Amino acid sequence: MHPSEFAAKWRTRAPLVTEEQAYQEHYIDVASLVGGPVPGQAGAPSGLTYQAGVSKVGSTDFGKADVYLPGHFIWEAKRAQKTADARAKKLGEALAQATLYAYELGSPPLIVVTDFVEIRVHTVFNGTMPRMFRITLDDIEHNRVLEGSGLRALDVLRHVFHSPAELDPRLTRERMTTEATGQVGAVARAMVDHGHDRTAVAHFMLRVVFAMFAEDIGLLEGRLLTAVLERSVTKPAQSEAYLTELFAAMAKGGEFWGQDVKCFNGGLFDARPALPLTSADAGALLKAAKLDWSQVEPAIFGGLFESSLETEVRGKRGAHFTGVQDIERVVEPVVMMDLLRQWDAVRTQARELVGNAEAQALQQEQDGSPRKAANTREKARLAAAQLVTGFQTHLGQVTVLDPACGSGNFLYVALKRLMDLEELVIAEASLYGVGRFDRPPVVHPKQMLGIEIEEFAAELASVTLWIGFIQWNQAHGGYYKIPVLQTLSNIENRNALLTDEGEEASWPAAMYITGNPPFLGDKVMRERLGAETTEAIRLKYGDRLPGQSDLVCYWPEKARAMVEAGVTRRAGFVTTNSIRGGKNRVVLERIKASGDLFMAWPDEPWLQDGAAVRVSLFAFDNGSEQVKTLAGQTVADINPDLTSHVDVKRAAKLPENDGLGVVGTQKGGPFDISQETAQIWLSMPNPDGVSNADVIKPWVNGMDLLRRPSHRWIIDFASMDESEAEKYVAPFEYVKENVYPERQKNNRASYRERWWQHQEARISLRQAMIEKARVIAIPRVAKHLMPCWIPTSYLPDVQIVVVARDDDFTFGVLASTVHRAWARAQGTYMGVGNDLRYTPSTCFETFPFPDPTPEHRADIEKWARFVVKMREHLLTQDAKATLTGLYNDVVRLRVERDATHPVTALVKAHADLDKAVAAAYGWDWPLSEDDVLARLLALNLERAGT
Repeated sequence: MHPSEFAAKWRTRAPLVTEEQAYQEHYIDVASLVGGPVPGQAGAPSGLTYQAGVSKVGSTDFGKADVYLPGHFIWEAKRAQKTADARAKKLGEALAQATLYAYELGSPPLIVVTDFVEIRVHTVFNGTMPRMFRITLDDIEHNRVLEGSGLRALDVLRHVFHSPAELDPRLTRERMTTEATGQVGAVARAMVDHGHDRTAVAHFMLRVVFAMFAEDIGLLEGRLLTAVLERSVTKPAQSEAYLTELFAAMAKGGEFWGQDVKCFNGGLFDARPALPLTSADAGALLKAAKLDWSQVEPAIFGGLFESSLETEVRGKRGAHFTGVQDIERVVEPVVMMDLLRQWDAVRTQARELVGNAEAQALQQEQDGSPRKAANTREKARLAAAQLVTGFQTHLGQVTVLDPACGSGNFLYVALKRLMDLEELVIAEASLYGVGRFDRPPVVHPKQMLGIEIEEFAAELASVTLWIGFIQWNQAHGGYYKIPVLQTLSNIENRNALLTDEGEEASWPAAMYITGNPPFLGDKVMRERLGAETTEAIRLKYGDRLPGQSDLVCYWPEKARAMVEAGVTRRAGFVTTNSIRGGKNRVVLERIKASGDLFMAWPDEPWLQDGAAVRVSLFAFDNGSEQVKTLAGQTVADINPDLTSHVDVKRAAKLPENDGLGVVGTQKGGPFDISQETAQIWLSMPNPDGVSNADVIKPWVNGMDLLRRPSHRWIIDFASMDESEAEKYVAPFEYVKENVYPERQKNNRASYRERWWQHQEARISLRQAMIEKARVIAIPRVAKHLMPCWIPTSYLPDVQIVVVARDDDFTFGVLASTVHRAWARAQGTYMGVGNDLRYTPSTCFETFPFPDPTPEHRADIEKWARFVVKMREHLLTQDAKATLTGLYNDVVRLRVERDATHPVTALVKAHADLDKAVAAAYGWDWPLSEDDVLARLLALNLERAGT
């Protein structure tokens, strides 16, 4: 159907038909405009249907959505009205009705309501402010650009049917927010460069930005801020006075330049004077003010705004900004899943109450008692209304705490989802005769509790909450109070861990706790926070967490204590993925001991300030939650390392492995030299007749194994005293000139005093390598677990774990899938590519080797030797090939199975090695990784006698 034909038809037909007579005909005509699917036609998507049933209050037939397409929309039609006000009311009723249907039908992202004259497309994507596209018949006929959207009418309708994600407000709002905050941030940085105090600039800019928002959303009428900025461009000397006067009017309400100004208050528009602007500053702010600040996306606004002003402060504290998707993956299970479960119980109870009363009333009518039947129905209606409105009151009492709230993005998302739920509750109450004006919304920003150590971030969090709250209310009827802003004392500017006196800080009682605590590793804390603060934290929490814990661990521990005390129902955090391993894991073990984990995303990519890191998301309670999910999949249990397989962390160290796995030396200075220098010194004599070969050795680090050898050598005086080392003249003088100055800056006295020795000389390593020609070397951090042989004439670096065995049997077992599964479960992960960190105490010392027959041992040795030969062959065929590259191909070819690829031979060799190792354990092969781990753990515990 052509757009002009469609418009002409429905201008005539709309006033003549009812919803029931024409909704299918109208839907089919709209679909024909943009090639949309129609129920019952060939090729229609699965689930597309007319009259999609949802449960009815008091019965099994609540109502029917006119048209429903899963994952796309609910479509509701109403009869055309004669006036604009009547149309708005009728379409508002359709929206409220469809909102109830949406919850029942899996919450599709769009709700379309129409009266055949006008189509309104409402976006209801999770975590975003809703948006409405209003499309008239004239818009369709001429395919006009819709006001405030940049999209044409037919494009919007096309997206409704084919690509609803294109209407996600975040697509445009994120771009607008990024551009707007960037422009304002540039002005702020220029003002600081001009000599203004950074804190004063931040507060001033926050007032300017909120005024821009208030202007565009209609709360600051008369475009007053724009007028001030325009005049400041030509009269910069007056800018401070203009803005101070405007802010004063906004603080108390009153008149400014002939225009009435609402009272904003809330502490933002305090008595502090504005700052003067240069003509350039005013021009830049004027340009920013012309953007549509009503469309700012609160979920990212605070983070972007703070980043544009105070990046270096965030870095010092280890603060990071979390994307909306990750926030939702914590807020939904921690806050909303619990509340929605409560709501379902209340709603079901109310509906059953009315349903039972209806059955009783029908019987009373049959018995000739219509008055008694009416009374039965009314009593049930009032009781159901009381249940539903009681739950609304409960929502107004829910508290959510983010104890490291930064600019408030977690709190905003939680607030928005609470308001969304309250809207459902209000719509349900209307079914029992309770109107919106009888029970107005009660959810409020004051329910969002925050603790933030940076003063500006704490103020920004309050503003973020107010912007989101005002936006949401505007989209749902413009419900405001005066003053527009109220002081939020619930956002506290203080340290979340310690009081000023060095005692443990208390947190406000909260029903739910969530957030993204600061990321600072154990070794970085002292540098960033200072030695005094770090020691105070270690001391105060020392009976609960190990002294080597990363800073991020203290937040989940405090939340755990509040859950254990019954103050908090649930808690959840985004942390670095290092929380799963080492000393950090203690906090998760404590959570398991006093309650339980019920949700985790153990290892997720995360982009922060341009650097890719890995994070873990997890949630916990007192153990009452029975449904547990790991990476989106239901599991029976979640271990403290955020896995669902058998908990191998219970494994004990085995005596037979003791002392065999040793870390290489840690230099602590530039002891390494080039091969050319080494060759010169090796031929050089010394006065005392000693050979430089005693202290100059080929050096190997992790990259030498994983990539191509660097052919570096190293000066190694081992445990010699200074007088012995001096006998090797050239090497000693080199170390004295190049290492000594650096080591004198070291905080540890022993490193300063024994500057000619490696920082950690690893005497145990040297002893383990005695009387062996070769040993097994495993890179400590690598994408793949790849044991290698190195000669004992080489000195391994700290990034290598040496297994002091020289037999092919040990090598073969360590190179097998069996050991790789154990190491992956026992190790930790780090880096951009989530590389395995191989730790000898957990990955090797706990590993139970098989007890093979001579035949099984010989078979493993054969395949171990063949794996090494095949590697060497492939590396010699290509001068650019690396061991990591080979095993990238191995992993790929295990899936793709390309028989012509040369690395396929290495894949086959490893498969045969795995069979041989499994046979030595007495296992059938293949086994699942969980089976492998369960059998290895049982063997470990048996040998350890536990």
